[in-house]
Amino acid sequence: MSRLIAFLTDYGYADTYVAQVKAVLLRMCPTCEVLDLTHGVPPQNVRSGAYLLASAMPYLPDGTIVIAVVDPGVGTARRAVAVQGLRHTYLAPDNGLLCLALRDDPPQKAVALDNPRYHLPEVSATFHGRDLFAPCAAHLANGVPLEQLGTAIPPDTLQRLPHLEPEITDEAIRCRPLHTDHFGNVVFALRYEAFRAWRGDGSAPVQVRLENASGASLELPLVRTFGEVGWGEPLAYWGSNGYLEVAINGGSAAHKLDITDDAVLTLMRGKFIGIPE
Repeated sequence: MSRLIAFLTDYGYADTYVAQVKAVLLRMCPTCEVLDLTHGVPPQNVRSGAYLLASAMPYLPDGTIVIAVVDPGVGTARRAVAVQGLRHTYLAPDNGLLCLALRDDPPQKAVALDNPRYHLPEVSATFHGRDLFAPCAAHLANGVPLEQLGTAIPPDTLQRLPHLEPEITDEAIRCRPLHTDHFGNVVFALRYEAFRAWRGDGSAPVQVRLENASGASLELPLVRTFGEVGWGEPLAYWGSNGYLEVAINGGSAAHKLDITDDAVLTLMRGKFIGIPE
């Protein structure tokens, strides 16, 4: 029986790292299918990887085994873990990479991947994707129970990243960037459901203000799509994955507006800019 293994990393495409991991999977579980989610996560950017992983999870078939590796702490005391959610099973470093995916796919049980029986005979200090996560995933696909892969750990001890939730008061919402996509659109840590609950009946106007790391401030129109502002103009909109995003029509918001991880997007009750969503 075929088992789907989804695969996300920051390995890039110039080297053979991705192919080495796939080779281990296919050698140990010849019937598995491997789906590449992306290997273009910015290097060592766990926050961006967490968003990209969570954005793909709703579309995977139930029972998918997920390998996610963005691992700046590889070879240190950080744990390697496997986590069983309601829908999928995840193998990843315990560095916050899973926290957004597990918000929507609540963890049922977790183990530290500390049973060497299910690793490759030699484990590199710097390539756990190939030598640890891949063989453990292959064993799962072959029917080995999660509990055999290592020591049980409480799911509530899994690491989380900071600033993943917006700061919400009656008057305002403040949120920080999660990810910058290929087009330079910047995804912020505010989901539409939280905004809708804060806004209530939608009758109150909303003001959107961006403050970048240099302290420059810019008011943005909140619109449905890019073409509702002029070419080269900035906008805020609800992206296809349900998060608030900032863009430039025809350009890169990250570059033109100098949006870095320290930027803050604030939504306030007040003068309305743009059209209701």
